[in-house]
Amino acid sequence: MLALWIILGILGGLLLIFFVVLFLINYSNFYSPIKGQNNDHNLTAATLRFTTTERVYSLIDGLLSVSYEDVWTTSFDKKKLHARLYKNDSKVVCIMMHGYRGTAIRDFSGGAKLMIDSGYNVILIDERGHGQSEGHQITFGVKEKRDAKSWIDFAYKTFGNNIKIVLIGISMGAASALLASDNLKEGDLVIADCPYLTTKSIICNVLKMRKLNPKLVFPIVNLGSLIFGHANLAKEDAYPHVKNSKAKFLIIHGDIDSLVPYTFSKVLADAFPDKVIYELFKGAEHGISYIVDEDRYKKIVTDFINNN
Repeated sequence: MLALWIILGILGGLLLIFFVVLFLINYSNFYSPIKGQNNDHNLTAATLRFTTTERVYSLIDGLLSVSYEDVWTTSFDKKKLHARLYKNDSKVVCIMMHGYRGTAIRDFSGGAKLMIDSGYNVILIDERGHGQSEGHQITFGVKEKRDAKSWIDFAYKTFGNNIKIVLIGISMGAASALLASDNLKEGDLVIADCPYLTTKSIICNVLKMRKLNPKLVFPIVNLGSLIFGHANLAKEDAYPHVKNSKAKFLIIHGDIDSLVPYTFSKVLADAFPDKVIYELFKGAEHGISYIVDEDRYKKIVTDFINNN
């Protein structure tokens, strides 16, 4: 009998250790926000390899100087979501979705200002768990795609049904935009900057970068997400959403993107040549195509919106 209790104690201890490890993995990778995350001026070393602090700060401060209205909507799971609304006299409404642990102001310091200066309405959102939006779990598009639907509904309520929605995302926001694209109508547009197509592919790529075996580690990571975030990271795939969407797509990617290789998104252009325009930026790492070639980026984006 004593031996049985010893065995049960050992098994219980191992199970407790497993759940503690599971929690720590989930907390370190998916909990939001972390210290410094919501600082608009917090730049990564990777970004500064391609530009200067002064240039990025100039873009950030330029957008911060533009007046806006704080607006809110409610997610499917009752989270209060925040965005900055920049109104113009236009039927074009740009909904802009930033990246993983990014800020709306920093990630779109150039892009949002371009849309505002072009005369479009802009809804610059804080993803769940970021900025002023509620929530603490990042789900890499699983729940963020449904938040995008909430903002699409908000746009119709605010501006009426006779509008053209341009869903714009970068990195995780771009993947979320692709996943939400089947909520758009004919005439709407999607601009996805360095997106991944499946949540599993991006997480497995990060695991490889960390010298971990994706086949062994991804199921553990996904289990943590299921338990603590109620999000299955193994199922989401943008391909069927893009296939069923009535929108047209512009995909932008850097050719030396090490976090989300451009081959991750190129498959959409190959699969849907009549629906997807693909623009590759030479010498651009993850999320900095605008920085690498600002003039080309601006022309491609504005031409896409104006000609569709």
